[in-house]
Amino acid sequence: MPARSRVPQHSRAVRQLQIEAAKAHGFGKPRAAALMEALARVLPQAGAVFAAIEEWPCDLASDGVIFRLNAGLHALAMAGESGVLAALYGESAMPPPAALDAALERVLAQRAEALLGWLSHPTQTNEVARVAGLVAALLELGRKDALPCEVLELGASAGLNLNLAHYGVRLGDVTACAAASAVMLAPEWRGRDVPAGPLAITSARGVDLHPLDVSDEEDRRSLQAYVWPGESARAARLDAAIGIALAHPPRVDTGLASAWLLQRFAEPQPAGTRRVVFHSMVLQYASPAEREAIDLAFALAGARAEPDRPLARVSIEWRADRGAVELRIAQWDGAGHRGESRLAALCHPYGEWIDWRGLA
Repeated sequence: MPARSRVPQHSRAVRQLQIEAAKAHGFGKPRAAALMEALARVLPQAGAVFAAIEEWPCDLASDGVIFRLNAGLHALAMAGESGVLAALYGESAMPPPAALDAALERVLAQRAEALLGWLSHPTQTNEVARVAGLVAALLELGRKDALPCEVLELGASAGLNLNLAHYGVRLGDVTACAAASAVMLAPEWRGRDVPAGPLAITSARGVDLHPLDVSDEEDRRSLQAYVWPGESARAARLDAAIGIALAHPPRVDTGLASAWLLQRFAEPQPAGTRRVVFHSMVLQYASPAEREAIDLAFALAGARAEPDRPLARVSIEWRADRGAVELRIAQWDGAGHRGESRLAALCHPYGEWIDWRGLA
């Protein structure tokens, strides 16, 4: 085992890696934890890559910098760069710490330019397991009035979540959407039961600053690279969702979320339809001004909402202290609901479990 004395005591990059390693252990992800621990040991000797992370101008966690580094390393592993990395990201036996350290030292030094390229681009994960939380929220919203839903997504990436109607979703004892789908989402269900009932999606459309196109091979590889090591089931689910998207191309616009929302909210909303805006793990990447602009867009649209044209906001985001992922629901209907954000569930960051509280 490499000596722990190699780890600088006041490095923000190393500290963030240690935080991510602890999270990975907490979520039962030993391979991801092993990668973070190894990087914490060897990254300070990595020259340009270490400097880029250590001198990052903004918050490392909010910008998902470690996610970006993982994606770069995974992409190199998929390209055959290192047998040790391929073993880590695959299903082979876990590489010994010394072998993993040596492989990372070599890749960080020899492929610094490629890794710096990954660091320069924002994260583009598209975790379809979070759709289970959205479906639960839609069922909850329909508990008293099961209106058909028009779904809008902020930070839609490649738009895989927009195909929710084509996925099978099992929420405890309740099954929704396409039961025979190649993508079956069945998070560990905790807490209260979600209401069963009809769920109709009339349309689904998203926006992203830099959307990915699943018909493009490079964009598909990019999505696959963001999967953490040891998550073969998640990788298989992603591939299945990509297959569905190739058959049912999602509609994702390029643009700023707040401006796009104002445009969508200005469009007529059919009577008897619920307009639902969904976003997951997006706000951490938005500037304070953009978050305020998004809130303002909701406030303006909410003031125009009517009982037969309600508006809802469903968010799956880190709590401010990053201690938990919260699923929150806000509703506007021009009557009893005026946009109060209510905690409906606590969730695993990648949708592996949902602790449902509901709104009743």
